[in-house]
Amino acid sequence: MKTSLCRSAAAGILICMGCIVNLKAGGGIPGAVLFSAGLWFVVNFNAELFTGRVTRDDYAPLQKAIMLVMNVVGAALCGLLASVFLPEIRSAAGAIADAYTDPLKVLWQSVMCGICMYLATTVPAGMNPSASRLPFVVYGVVLFILSGYGHSIALAGYAAIARGIGWWVLPLAAAGNGAGSYLMRLLLNPPKRGGSPDGSHIRRD
Repeated sequence: MKTSLCRSAAAGILICMGCIVNLKAGGGIPGAVLFSAGLWFVVNFNAELFTGRVTRDDYAPLQKAIMLVMNVVGAALCGLLASVFLPEIRSAAGAIADAYTDPLKVLWQSVMCGICMYLATTVPAGMNPSASRLPFVVYGVVLFILSGYGHSIALAGYAAIARGIGWWVLPLAAAGNGAGSYLMRLLLNPPKRGGSPDGSHIRRD
């Protein structure tokens, strides 16, 4: 199986670590920039994050679903431990989780986040291979954090820290993340006539 259960769980843990440092920093620009460390490590250590790989053709739908589940498991376990050992961040996590109550708003927030994640994890192939990918990651994360968009794996972390969120939020957010990523892929990389989207000009994590 292409999907690695361990690397997928690791990605969830790394994203939750971003959630924790964002909460500890008090949010805002400092928290958003520090959150990007989680995605930076995901990219550099080849961890398998659903929101970064959902549009990749080398993963079957079932493999992507397994990746998503393991991402959520990793983020949730990390978040539960944080709620025990860092109780001072529970209320801030709860405020974030409580903002996701309107299904239509959640869907819009997660579609927009999917766009940000596609931009954060997909680098034009024309770039120098040795060029740092850090700006892509930082700007993509800052964009979705400060805009209040919904990242399904991060929401799993926040929900675990806060110990509560609507049961429907995570699957809806995951669907929206995927839709946003595919939308941006289609717009930036339209399919050739009679064929599938040409991915020759991009490279991914």
